[in-house]
Formats: sequence, structure tokens, C-alpha cells
Amino acid sequence: MTQAKVLRIGVAGAGRMGQIHIQNMLEIRRLKVTAVCSVLKSELKWAEETIGDGVKTFEDYDSFLASDLFDAVLIVTPSGFHKEQAIKAMRAGKHVFCEKPIAPDAASAWEVYYESLKHPDLKVACGFPRRYAAPYVEARKRIERGDIGDVVTLRSQTTDPYQPGDYIINYIKTSGGIFVDACIHDIDACLFLLGADKVPETAYATGSANVYPMFKDFGDVDDGVGLVTFTSGDTVMSVYGSRINRHAHHSMTEVTGTKGKLVISGQPRQLQLDISDANGTRMEGPQSQMEQLGPAFKQEIEAFRDWILDDVKPNFNLKDAAKAVSIGAALMESLRQKSIAKIELPATAN
Repeated sequence: MTQAKVLRIGVAGAGRMGQIHIQNMLEIRRLKVTAVCSVLKSELKWAEETIGDGVKTFEDYDSFLASDLFDAVLIVTPSGFHKEQAIKAMRAGKHVFCEKPIAPDAASAWEVYYESLKHPDLKVACGFPRRYAAPYVEARKRIERGDIGDVVTLRSQTTDPYQPGDYIINYIKTSGGIFVDACIHDIDACLFLLGADKVPETAYATGSANVYPMFKDFGDVDDGVGLVTFTSGDTVMSVYGSRINRHAHHSMTEVTGTKGKLVISGQPRQLQLDISDANGTRMEGPQSQMEQLGPAFKQEIEAFRDWILDDVKPNFNLKDAAKAVSIGAALMESLRQKSIAKIELPATAN
């Protein structure tokens, strides 16, 4: 019997998202986590205890890459490290899966994209789980076959539950801003659903910081709306982000076409369950993105595996990932400057 091919993965970063990915990968066939890199001994200890089976741990990224223990790198470190680590991994001959954003700023994001073109033998992906969430995949199919005609507007949101305490404040300080951090999921989802290499042109954003007034000190808001136009002049994208949702996490997207409309996750349901009692009838919503989109995080890793081992065409699009950072950065510029911002792409990307 022929032995099945197995993808060996090294993971850089074993914090909250790194641990979620590692736990998912332990349940995925034809994939093995062989090495973990982190500057935190507590994360390495967790990895050794959780993965077991001879996993090798490293505190230095360069030594990790030089170990030749894996074929692909999964980068789940803070955003500021993504560009350098992704480029180093490609130059070391490793396939790359990088958590969003591909880089913290537009120029760096395009550097990663153009570096990937120098390595046509390598698979390089940026993780956006909505590209593998069943409702988004189905909506893309229906749009492609013309069910709603030509797409006119896209409206998407990421609203996270209100979190009291210092964690969210410390997180926001280095997050890059609501449109680069949270709404980048919405921007990429809209680009995925469009299914066309449209060129974004202008961005306008506004917002408020009524619940977390200290966010203003970081040039950010706790509730923000952005509007994006494209050079084609036939499509408009609107994104909404919130850090102060009181009832649930709610990621949703609406696409309106010339012949109809699609609404993805229009209601923030955790389960298809309506509860009726003395207080009336209600539904319960998910408390995190993971509760709403958890299976898609596993499916995107499976797709990455199949892309490398079996050359199965994926939903990943690194150019869209770089474009999403450009759009998010322009929205943050508009928010801070209180004016319309021009979205600048490299000439070769238009």
C-alpha cells in the first residue's frame, strides 16, 4: 500500500490564535505539526505538552527556519512580524500560511506579494476564514453563475462583543486600527465575493469612540463605518466595525445585484434555535468569531494542505490580501484625516 503524503508544518507563534490552529491541525489528516517557534517559554511549554510526539521547539526564528523539520510555515505572530517572517520563510524554500493581515501596512503587504511571485514553486496564503465558510462559498457560486445579476453594492460587518477591562485597550494600541484589524475580514470577504480583480479608488471613513474614549488617543474608534469606490465606477463597498456589540459577535455580509440580493448570516444566531418564555421570543448569538466561524478555520488549513500536496485550486488570493491592507490603511487614513483618501496600489497591481 502506498503511504499517504503528509504535510509537515512548523508554527511560528503559539498564543491565542496559534493554539487554536495547532489544536485544529492535530485533528487534520495528512498533516503533522513538527516544530513550534515562540519567544515565550510558556507558549513552548504548552506546545510540547499539547502536541507531544517529539515536536521540536525554538525561541529563535532563524534557527527554526534552518532546522529542515517542516515543509510549510504557519505564521501566527503579532502583525508587525508578518512581513519579515513570511519573506524569510519563502527565501528558505518554505510554503507559507500567514494569519491576517499579511503585513501591518500597505507597502509591506505588497512586498510580501511581489516576493511570492519570485517563488512560483511555493504556495503562499493569507488566512481569511470566510473564504471557507459554507455560506460565503455558496454565495460566491451564486454570484458567479449570475443569480443576482451584476454586483452593485457590498455591505459587510464585523461586530465584536463589548469587553470591559484593560485587555481590549492594550490590544487596540497595536492593532493597526479597526479597518486594518477587524474590518479587513469584511474587505477580503467582499473581494472574494466580487470574484474580479477590480481596482479600488477612494476610501472614506468615519466613526466614534463613545464607549472607549481612550481609543481616540490611538487614532482609532470603537464603532466605525467605511465606504470604498472602485475605478470601474459600477460597484460600491461599505464596511462596518464595532468593538461594543452588547448582544453577540456578528459577522455578516450583504450583496446586492441588478437582479437580486444575497444576505449571509443576517441574524447573529449561535444555533438555529428560537427561545420563547416569559420574556418573549429570542435567539442567542455567538460570543466570538470562533463560535460563528470555527469550522472555517479548520477548513482553510485543510485547503492549504490540499493545495500543497494535491495541487487543488484554493480560495486564497494573496493579491486580494495585499489589496485588503491597502484599502484598510486608506480607510484608517480617511478616519484620522477626516477626508476622502486615495487608495494607492503599485502600478503593476492595477
